[in-house]
Amino acid sequence: MPIEILIVDDEEMIRWTLKEALESDGYKIHDFATGEDFLRYFEEKGADIVMLDIRLPDINGLEILSRIKKIDTGVSVIVMTAFAEVETAVTAMKQGAYDYIAKPYNLAEVSLLIKKIVETSLLKRQLRHFQEKEQQGFNQILGENVKIKMIKEHILKAAQSDKTTVLIRGESGTGKELVARQIHMLSNRRNKPFIDINAAAVTGTLLESELFGHEKGAFTDASHQKKGFFELADNGTLFFDEIGDLSPSLQAKLLRVLQEQRFRRVGGVTDISVDVRIIAATNANLEKQMEAGIWRRDLFYRLNVFTIFLPPLCERPDDIMLLAKFFLDKYSGEFVKNINGFTPETMEILLRYPYPGNVRELKNLIERATLLETGGKIRPESLPEELRKYKQPSENKKVAEIPPENPLVKLPENKPWKEPGFNLKNYVDQVEFDLVKNTLLDTDGNKGKAAKLLGLTRFSLRHLIKKHNLEKE
Repeated sequence: MPIEILIVDDEEMIRWTLKEALESDGYKIHDFATGEDFLRYFEEKGADIVMLDIRLPDINGLEILSRIKKIDTGVSVIVMTAFAEVETAVTAMKQGAYDYIAKPYNLAEVSLLIKKIVETSLLKRQLRHFQEKEQQGFNQILGENVKIKMIKEHILKAAQSDKTTVLIRGESGTGKELVARQIHMLSNRRNKPFIDINAAAVTGTLLESELFGHEKGAFTDASHQKKGFFELADNGTLFFDEIGDLSPSLQAKLLRVLQEQRFRRVGGVTDISVDVRIIAATNANLEKQMEAGIWRRDLFYRLNVFTIFLPPLCERPDDIMLLAKFFLDKYSGEFVKNINGFTPETMEILLRYPYPGNVRELKNLIERATLLETGGKIRPESLPEELRKYKQPSENKKVAEIPPENPLVKLPENKPWKEPGFNLKNYVDQVEFDLVKNTLLDTDGNKGKAAKLLGLTRFSLRHLIKKHNLEKE
């Protein structure tokens, strides 16, 4: 459904120009020459965005703004003035206007401002969406394992203080973002924004601009002022995923925000104060990164106030079938299928598989199996072929007696720990060196491919190459 914009201006040429430009951007436009005509329409049908001229022939624009906000507090209002009156614009902003533009205006800037409003509205809709899901119990932390019960207790304790910084640690796919959302939804900030950002997905100046915003003209293409995630998350929660990949320069700036709760936009000269709760997550070894000098110790101690460790799924085997049944019920409903369980052979496979991708991998497996299954229970044939080798070889052996195994971890047959002078750190370093070196040789030095094969980020791989002096190899 297209965004609906109402234009209120007594100058016909301005209405026509704006309507033509914004309709070409895909928006639905209605225009009005008087405040009374606009209010009659708005009271009956509403809108997403209103572009309001301050000086109208029948009603003062500020009075209309006040009436708009009484009808719908959620609508975004852009005030237009031909006189560039700063005092009037400030008054309008205090009364709830989103922003203002001064005539004559640049159509490209108007288009960017509308896009900015739409993006902000999307964030608000996402917040409401997650709140509704939380109320329905969809985002609950599932599991009866003793480690999961402890995590639930930690979530409740973290939520009691809505200012304490939380660091969530664990392998990929263990549910770090879900835990962060639970903390937010159980805290006093639940009705304020929850904004998440993946530090590994955006880098450099772009990430700095996303976090702190920028002023008009701060850099090439900065054609308008932009609020960053810190401003958008004010009074709410900002979730940093993969924070171990944050660059050293941004580590320093994040530290300042944590210490002082204020920052400057890129290109700005004025400090902006915010009240934001930080929750960070990582699967990286931050202690090793500190030793290597690529992660700030002072930032680590600021983040590591309240730490929650999430166990891999292989350490909570008693939760596997509970989670599998939950996902099966979810996808059976979505795909309109009457599948009510798993065959014994399928259960054996699911219980024996090591799940290197953790809960996320189990979820994806069940989604695929539900889509493929044509019977009333999930059969091994609906699982990926590589999983079927985990089928129990002996029918007489009980599933509960089968110890979990991980074929990716093989202990050396020569038992090096029995050798004189054995040192675990040196041994691990040598294994790490051999793995990185041979992977680079196998990929002809392609660091992107090597990082993917090793399950590392390019940043982490570069660190290992430097650590083991492999650039010269």
